[in-house]
Amino acid sequence: MYRIAGIDNGQTGGLARVRELRKQIETQYEHVLFLHAGDFLHPSFISKQDNGMAMVKTMNALDGALLQFDDRMLVTWGNHEFDKDGNKHVPLMNELLAQSEFTWLGSNISWQSDSIQSDKMRRHVIMNFGDIKVGVFSYTTDMAHPEYIESFADFKSTAEQYVPLLREQGADLIIGLTHQWLQDDLAMMQLPEASRPDIIFGGHEHYVQTEQVNGNWVLKADADAASAIVAEVTFDGNGHHVMPQVIQLDESFNQDSATLSLVRQLSSNIDQNYCKKLNQSGDCLSKVLGYTNSKLMAEETEIRRFETNLGNTLADMVLEKFQTCDVDVVFLNSGSIRLNQNIPAGSGITVKHLEEMFPYPSDLRVIEFERDLLNEVLAHSISSWTANGHWLQIAGFVFIHDPEKQQFSHVHLKHEKEDSSHEQQTIRAVLPYYLISDHTDHDGYIMLNEDMQVDCEHNGAQVKTMFREKLESQTEPLTTQRDFRICNTVRDQCL
Repeated sequence: MYRIAGIDNGQTGGLARVRELRKQIETQYEHVLFLHAGDFLHPSFISKQDNGMAMVKTMNALDGALLQFDDRMLVTWGNHEFDKDGNKHVPLMNELLAQSEFTWLGSNISWQSDSIQSDKMRRHVIMNFGDIKVGVFSYTTDMAHPEYIESFADFKSTAEQYVPLLREQGADLIIGLTHQWLQDDLAMMQLPEASRPDIIFGGHEHYVQTEQVNGNWVLKADADAASAIVAEVTFDGNGHHVMPQVIQLDESFNQDSATLSLVRQLSSNIDQNYCKKLNQSGDCLSKVLGYTNSKLMAEETEIRRFETNLGNTLADMVLEKFQTCDVDVVFLNSGSIRLNQNIPAGSGITVKHLEEMFPYPSDLRVIEFERDLLNEVLAHSISSWTANGHWLQIAGFVFIHDPEKQQFSHVHLKHEKEDSSHEQQTIRAVLPYYLISDHTDHDGYIMLNEDMQVDCEHNGAQVKTMFREKLESQTEPLTTQRDFRICNTVRDQCL
């Protein structure tokens, strides 16, 4: 959840629609449990300005009562909760927890002593809904490991510990609230019956997924509340039955007026404070930097799975900039391009578009590696092909992607002929520093490292700065399209 106001200029998602949905459900059902599967504190433009406080304030309003603890709302930690990852951030994190009016679950997290502490945190909970007891535990991926966390237990040992414990405490239904990859959720559901939950509500992939294993549901909704999952659970003499439904929170879905008012107030304050820091007028984020004739594809289920025209524009721009350093190819991990909405054809591209598109530093570095390593890079790019942020937008080479077989083929550099018998043996690539840094998980590109870096006068250039300069210098609107550098065998005519 990166935007309290939603996406598409507020026409899709957003927490005012979530509040309205909850109100509607609570008029129909006496017993309602509200769950959030993580990633809302830090990974956004708005949280860069106030360290996540506006998000907490809006989340607090989802029960319709500010300054009142919501005992029917549970959240777990996502990896982006730990973007503030140093011990120096512990006071900030503790303040965010102190301001929260809901329960945080961290079943598999062992905190460093004297670090994150709050009476809002629990390892697990048992909740009574009439005669029914519901037990909930959580699981958070270890892909981000801040200094104030000692360790993360794996999902198997976490489930093996908490499912029997909750059963012993009388739970009639056990929920796993997770932030991990779908394949790990499915693996958790394949554990022996004594250690698997009855249902999993999860996050991490950013797009809706509904799967069943052993008759049990794994349910995930879209990022930015473009959708929500509502699961009706009924009990009878034969146990429980789950009926899940995906609710699209689009422009046809009403917004709660009180929450919408809060969202607009917080958004306006943050925008104005941003501009004030730059000694600019309060509407500086609305400044148009340039225009586009083409619809720029940045929505996550597109830019994290396919070649897109925006990805091509950015990658080609980088390749042109670094040509003086003899760069062959460009890798841009799509998770670093976080707009999560398309920019319509004929519209202006604003300062806020860029700030939301690039909330993290995106400084670039040149590396050199042996040709064979390119295959390892592409194998990771196409792995877990479910709108993951490690999917690459590229320039300087082409390949065919077969998502059904989870394979790639026909890889060649642009300046090589496809049937060339004289392939270039070393490759120079420009890519975000995050993918090689000694202090990150490389977004899974463990085959790449800082030792590969080579000197280039453009090392350190920022994608956001380059794109802004490109827009401001253009004499004509952007006109860009796919050129099938990544030919998808499901969508395209590849051979």
